[in-house]
Amino acid sequence: MGKTFENQDLGGAVFRCVNLRHAVFDDVNLEQASIRNVNLANASIDDANIMGMTIFGLRIDELIEAELDRRDPERAQLRMDDPYDPTTVRRVMARLDQRRNAFRATVRSASPEHLCKRPAKNRWSAIEHTRHLVFAEDLYTNRWILRNDEPWTRLGLLPAFLAKRAAFADVGSEPCDDIETVLSAWDAIHARTQEFVETVTAKGLRRDTSDIDFGQGTVGGVLQGMAVHDLHHIRRAESALSAAKSEKAEGR
Repeated sequence: MGKTFENQDLGGAVFRCVNLRHAVFDDVNLEQASIRNVNLANASIDDANIMGMTIFGLRIDELIEAELDRRDPERAQLRMDDPYDPTTVRRVMARLDQRRNAFRATVRSASPEHLCKRPAKNRWSAIEHTRHLVFAEDLYTNRWILRNDEPWTRLGLLPAFLAKRAAFADVGSEPCDDIETVLSAWDAIHARTQEFVETVTAKGLRRDTSDIDFGQGTVGGVLQGMAVHDLHHIRRAESALSAAKSEKAEGR
């Protein structure tokens, strides 16, 4: 009972008549896994790539995307009909800047106590989400689009699946709870994104990035991925702030 499998290759394994009640799958590759006749009552899945996932023959990713769009119409505003059309890309990225600016105003007006409060033990605080946005733009712009080799911004924060990779060892090596310092680091990187977007051509948007990115494939795909990613973490940060304020108001 309660065995831990870590850094194991179980590709092709078959689990039949196995009790996995209360099991935890963290940073696990289940690509093309087949699950049949399984009790998934009260199971939860978070922060997962579910592209192409089906349940009872229904595309779950499509159903979830539609529901998330219904709950947050801003998602549709940040979707590029054509990621290779410079006009479309610039429109979406300008919209993203508006959302970012509103978010920056929100975190600037929040108290340090609320910014640093985690909504749960394994959930990031608002300032941690902001530090992750710094890392993400450093990755998307400097590495994937501009392909430079400058040192990582040490204020960034890695997602769990990259935490043990040597290539990212410097990321997060200078933790910071000062929001102005974090936003200043983000500004420096974002200025490069804006400069690139202002002059990018259709040919530039089609440039292949598949050798280094995590599945976006082209510059246009990377920029679309940035828009989706940033809104996701902005919403998470806003939720963390809201939870912190509610907890404070209730005296907990």
